[in-house]
Amino acid sequence: MRDLVRLTGTPAPTIHFYLQQGLLPPARKTAGNQALYPEDTVERVRWVRSLQAELHLPLRSIRWVLERHGELPITEIRALQALGSLLEEPDPAATAEELAAVNASVDPNDVAGLRRLGLIGGEGPLSSSDLRVVELTAAMRQAGFTEAAGFHIENMALYRDAVEHLVQQELARIIEPVLSRHDTTTLRDLVNRGFPLANQLLALLHHKAVQAELQQWLELPDSTTEKLEITA
Repeated sequence: MRDLVRLTGTPAPTIHFYLQQGLLPPARKTAGNQALYPEDTVERVRWVRSLQAELHLPLRSIRWVLERHGELPITEIRALQALGSLLEEPDPAATAEELAAVNASVDPNDVAGLRRLGLIGGEGPLSSSDLRVVELTAAMRQAGFTEAAGFHIENMALYRDAVEHLVQQELARIIEPVLSRHDTTTLRDLVNRGFPLANQLLALLHHKAVQAELQQWLELPDSTTEKLEITA
C-alpha cells in the first residue's frame, strides 16, 4: 500500500475504497496487515482517477465500463458517452389502446414471425417502435403482400440482414474514424444531427434503387413474344 500511495499520488483510504468497490485487482494477503498488489494496480488507480478528473464519472459508472469493456482508453470512453445519447432515446411501451387497435388488423402469426426474426422484441410487451413495425407489416399485407401472393413473413429477414450489415459498415467506416477527433459534446451533437439525416438518405437511396431496378425489369423483352417471333 505504501508503494501504491507513492507511485500513484493517491491516499491510502481512497485506494482501499477502490478495492472495496471492485475497481482494482485483488491483493494477495501476506503476514499481518501486509498485502502484495499486482503491478498493473498502479495503472488501474491512475486510470480510475483520470476518469474521475477528466470525464467526471462516478465510481459505479467506472465499474460498469470495467465490467463491460475492460480498461478502455479515455478517448474511447468519451466516445461511448457521446454515443450513449443514442441508446438513451425513449422507446416507451405501447398503450393498451394501441395494442388493441393493431391486434385487430394483424395476423398473430405475423407477430410471432416478427419476434422470431428479431424485428421486434421478445416475449415481453411491445414498445412503441415495435408497434410501428407491426403496423407497417399489417399495412403491407393490406396492400397485397400476402401469403397467397408469395410474400411470407420470413421475407422480412432481408431487411433485417441488410440493416445489420449496413450498421456494421457505418460504425466501422463513418463513426469510428471520427471518435478520437472530437470532444464529448461535439460527438453528441454529430450523432444527434447525423443519424436522422442518415435515415432520410437511406430511405431516398432505397427508393431510387428500387426505381432503377424496376425500370430494367420493365425494359426486358418478353420471352413468350420472343419465342413466337423466332418460330414465325
